[in-house]
Amino acid sequence: MLNKTLLLLVIGCLRLLQAYAQTPSFYHYTSSDGLASSTIYDIIQDRNGFVWFATINGISRFDGKNFTTFRTNEGLNSNSIISLLEGKNGELYIANYEKGINILRNGRIENYCSEIQGKSFATSYLLLANPEAGKQTLYAYRSWGNINVINEAKKGELSSGSVSTSPVYVNKLERLPTGELVALTPGGLYDFKNDKLVKRTITGLPDSATYSLTTGDDGSYFVGTRGMIYRIKEDRVIRQFKIKLSKGNNDVIALLRDKNKNLWFSVMNRGCFIMADNSDQISNVGATMGLENTLVNKFLEDKEGNMWLSTFGKGVYCLNNLYLKSYGEKDGMSNNNVYSVLREKNGRLLIGTFNGINLFENGKFKVIKSNSAKTLTEYIYRIKNIDRDIYVCGAFGGNVIRNISFKGMHLHLFNGPSFCLTSGGLYLYGTGGNSLNIQHGLLTNSTRSNRIYIFGNSSDINRINDVFEDSDKNVWVATGHGLCKLSNLSASKDSWRRTFFPNDPVLSGRINCIFQDDRNRVWFAGEKGIARVGLKDDLVKSYTSIGELDISSSTAITSDRKRRVWIGNMKGLYVLEGDSIKLLNRQSGLPSDEVYSLFYDRSKNELIAGTGNGISILDIGLFDRTFPMPVDVKLESIKAGDSVYSNFSKLVFEPEQHNVYLKFGAVSFSSPGSVKYKYKLNSKWEETDNNFLDFVSLGKGKYHLQIEAKSQNSGWGKPCHLDFEIKPRYYETMWFKLGRILCVVFISILLVRWRWKVKNKKITRELELSERINKLKHQALSAMMNPHFIFNSLNSVQYLINSRRNEEANDYIAMMAKLIRKNLDSAGEGFILLSEEVSRLKLYLDLEKLRFQESFSYEFLIGNSVDCDSVMIPNMIIQPFVENTLWHGVINSGNRGLVTLSFFFEDILVDSIPHRSLVIKVTDNGIGINEARKHKREDHISRGIQIIEERLKLLSTKLELPTPIMLEDLSNRSAISHGTEVIISLPPQLYKKVIRG
Repeated sequence: MLNKTLLLLVIGCLRLLQAYAQTPSFYHYTSSDGLASSTIYDIIQDRNGFVWFATINGISRFDGKNFTTFRTNEGLNSNSIISLLEGKNGELYIANYEKGINILRNGRIENYCSEIQGKSFATSYLLLANPEAGKQTLYAYRSWGNINVINEAKKGELSSGSVSTSPVYVNKLERLPTGELVALTPGGLYDFKNDKLVKRTITGLPDSATYSLTTGDDGSYFVGTRGMIYRIKEDRVIRQFKIKLSKGNNDVIALLRDKNKNLWFSVMNRGCFIMADNSDQISNVGATMGLENTLVNKFLEDKEGNMWLSTFGKGVYCLNNLYLKSYGEKDGMSNNNVYSVLREKNGRLLIGTFNGINLFENGKFKVIKSNSAKTLTEYIYRIKNIDRDIYVCGAFGGNVIRNISFKGMHLHLFNGPSFCLTSGGLYLYGTGGNSLNIQHGLLTNSTRSNRIYIFGNSSDINRINDVFEDSDKNVWVATGHGLCKLSNLSASKDSWRRTFFPNDPVLSGRINCIFQDDRNRVWFAGEKGIARVGLKDDLVKSYTSIGELDISSSTAITSDRKRRVWIGNMKGLYVLEGDSIKLLNRQSGLPSDEVYSLFYDRSKNELIAGTGNGISILDIGLFDRTFPMPVDVKLESIKAGDSVYSNFSKLVFEPEQHNVYLKFGAVSFSSPGSVKYKYKLNSKWEETDNNFLDFVSLGKGKYHLQIEAKSQNSGWGKPCHLDFEIKPRYYETMWFKLGRILCVVFISILLVRWRWKVKNKKITRELELSERINKLKHQALSAMMNPHFIFNSLNSVQYLINSRRNEEANDYIAMMAKLIRKNLDSAGEGFILLSEEVSRLKLYLDLEKLRFQESFSYEFLIGNSVDCDSVMIPNMIIQPFVENTLWHGVINSGNRGLVTLSFFFEDILVDSIPHRSLVIKVTDNGIGINEARKHKREDHISRGIQIIEERLKLLSTKLELPTPIMLEDLSNRSAISHGTEVIISLPPQLYKKVIRG
């Protein structure tokens, strides 16, 4: 009986001594990453989520991305910091190794206590006693020394003293689940009450050295001693674990039980280990991190469930997302590229890699060998477990299957990318040439096979990536060209029916994997996304993206007990539950973003993912208990102009501080690189990846800023609110604006008055001009009614009557009356039709011909483009020139005269701009203007011409046009020419065109 008991004890000890290595997901930080030093004494997390490190070269605060370091330049008494403790109000107590205690409060480091009873003191540990009303007690002590007691009153007054523990030496003070303080000593546990040590009696706990303590979740606690860990409840040992990992020192110097009931412990200079709840198996988590000969002196579980390990000399490790365990080449795998993975009936993992098949059993990897003991090194495409046999698709070469046995497993190896054994006993072998080989047995030289082409009826470069038979006996073929459904599959080709999906955005592209869930839906993972087909309704639903996540480049697909769909992708691992989706990638613990294969073990509720950097085993139960916490934003500093602010309430900035820079952070240690922010400044939300905002040239006024943050797979956290005001610049004040308005009003009044005066002057000038023009019109009328002309005409009438030429006298009087009537009718008009002017001129010329006894003739030349009935010219401008031509030119010449009046349009340049002008010419063959001026005297005719010239000049001035009258003596042209030519040029502004309907 005794021998049997001893045998069981030995077996139990051997079980405890088995320490299996595993590689958790972790981040490693050293001084090269910004940590104050790689030698760390203590580690804590404050209420804001920041992790603090006490090191041999100052303290560091970590926000998941950046370290902020404080040393003597920032106020520390020394750089050698041994312990950290957060106070009840969020202040941080900082223990210097030999120079007392500092306190970090309100953003400033100050000396807290450097002497006790007039002497300096050394510190290794800090502990805060249970707070009392109006009082706070801090214990500062070191191993094998007195316990210093520092009391702080509510008003901040300090009193201190020292408690001697002799003859007992204290290794450490800890708090039990009941709140009691106990001392871990070389002789067991002691209660520390009223500043005295009292031996605590615990049944089953020997009076040996105790080094570490951690609390459980049921009122129990664990104590680490030399080579043992004891679980104690109600002062009784309820369980014990023997720790003998080496022949040397096995002292358990650090302990922690996490929220998942795993027990973490470290052994002096032997790294760190973990035991799962209710398990004796020890996992050597430090081995794969290179910590086997390293002192791990402290464990910390943060608010996200990550585990922190601080070391002497190797920095700090953050083990994140502990539901993942990863393995790779460093753990013994032959290659990190894993294209297929499955767990066979005995729980062993088969892993198909780029370099053969690996078997994972009892924490160790072995490479499968052939019957000739030759290691398999071929590229493995896919592994399937059907009944008791394992079928391996790989690049083995040849067309004959190879059968091997390895550790009780029967493996069938054949050359090709895919395989399926149907319920009807057909063996389907996928090829790289657009075809399936169909047989009734395993492929041998004598086995006959049928070949079916998938796309078209001939061989093509189109690899068959997967072949799957669903519960309705349809065969689904995943190819590089898309998906094909084979119905009525049998040995006879005549009954086969192929169905394709050319219009589906996913199924028309490359398909990599096929899976059927327990709801009769077949799922497909492909290059353009994922899709599913219902077997009952043939309904196809495709996804190229879900939410904000792009799921193209999907490689594998499966589902779990909760009917969630897991999707392997080249960007990570997606889990789809209803309409929500989460992403796991390198930032959340996977060894690689590239996931090639998936296998779900329903019995263990584990998901095994083959990636481009090894495999990961995901504990889905633990994953479901790990809830990504929303991250909250904390403002760190604000800079406005040249001023930096650490107090963020009631901020009012001067006008020149209109450039505002804010730095903030959101703590996420599980996936620090995935934190995103969004902010709103009085308007709409904007997203950013930066942990700062730089507002440039903000205007005056009050601002309300909100900032939110989220990490991978979490929702948006609580917004951080900030109110600030920017004072207006002088020119933005109300007084300045009022003064500016008054100035504008005053200037406007001045402008209005000035414009009013200018307008009145202009109106006055225009009235004067109009009056002058009207006066000239009357003078022109008077000129046309030349008294000499009337007197002479009446003499002519008298002469005709006396000569009894009564008929001619009557005609003369009628013509004269008609002319006077026309002049009077048009006297009030500014413009008259050219046809009326021509008619009036003809009357005048006919009268003069009668009076001068036909001593001259006249002619009218009118251009083809001139329509006399639609052109209007200024009234009373031609007749004086015609009269002047007759009296001073033609009559005095002694020859028969000729008067020519011509009207035509011509383009004339005015200020280098062509204008379509009406040109009127009055030409005679008299003595010429030069000769006429010698005999000319001021008479009524000359005065009439002057009036017309002045009138046209006034019109030209009003319209800002050049003077339109020119006179030329024709003798200037040639020696034989004589006479005068008057040219009147009327630009468009001096004539009108009448549009007749």
